[in-house]
Amino acid sequence: MKRLIPLALLAFASPLAAQESRPAVTPAGNPSALIAAESAFARLAREKGQWTAFAATSADEAEMFVPQRVLAKIWLKGRANPAETVQWQPNLVWMSCDGSAGVTFGGYHAGTASGWFSTVWQRQKKGEYKWVLDQGGDLAAPLSGADFITGKVADCPPRPHRDPLADEPPRPRKHDRNAPPPLRPLAGPIPALATVPGADSADGRSIDGTLAWRSTVLPGGTREWTVWLWQDSRMNEVLKRTEIAKNEG
Repeated sequence: MKRLIPLALLAFASPLAAQESRPAVTPAGNPSALIAAESAFARLAREKGQWTAFAATSADEAEMFVPQRVLAKIWLKGRANPAETVQWQPNLVWMSCDGSAGVTFGGYHAGTASGWFSTVWQRQKKGEYKWVLDQGGDLAAPLSGADFITGKVADCPPRPHRDPLADEPPRPRKHDRNAPPPLRPLAGPIPALATVPGADSADGRSIDGTLAWRSTVLPGGTREWTVWLWQDSRMNEVLKRTEIAKNEG
C-alpha cells in the first residue's frame, strides 16, 4: 500500500566521472521530478480518494500486489475508495542516468498502522511520470529517517566514440515512430534470477540499463523486492525488502 506528502530536503549524490577513454554523458535523472509526482499522487488521494488516485497516476501496464501480482487497471476498476486514505511520504529516491525510470521508498500510516512502500515510476512520451509497480508491507513502528529525502542518480556509462553525445538510445525509424525506444544492455550484471518452483518473479529496468529491479512472490505469498543502481562501475544493491506473508509468519 502507500503513503503521504513528500516534504523537505533533497540530497543528491553526484555521479562519478566517466572513464577517460570514453566521452562523458551528463545525467538527465532528476529525483525532484519523482518527489513532485509523489506529492501530486498524495494530494489526489486526499482530494479524490485512494484508489481513484492510484488509477489516475498508473501506466496501463502497472502492477500491484494484493498480495499476488495483479494488473492495477483491472484490480482498481470500479473499486470503492476506503473511508480513510492511507498517508505516505518517500524518503529515498533512486533514478537512472537517463531519467527514464526511478524508484521511491518511504513509510506510510493508516490510523495506528504503519508500513513501508516502494514504487517504480517510468517517464512517459510527453515527459510526465506514471507508476508501473507499487508494493509495501507492515512495520511494527513508523519508518525512521522520514524527515529527510535523499535522491541518488546513477552514474552514466561511457558511450562509444561513434555516439559521443547520445543521452538516449537511437530512436526507431520514422515508420515505427510509436514504438518505445530500444533498451540498452544493463550497465553491469545483476544476480541471476533464482528459479523457485511456483514463484512469480519479474525483472524491470530503465532504458539505459543503469537502474534495475526485481519483484518476486513466493508460493506461500512472501514477497521479495530488490533494486540495483549503477555506481562506482558496478550495479549496487540499494534496496532489499522481504515481506513475510501473514499466513507464513
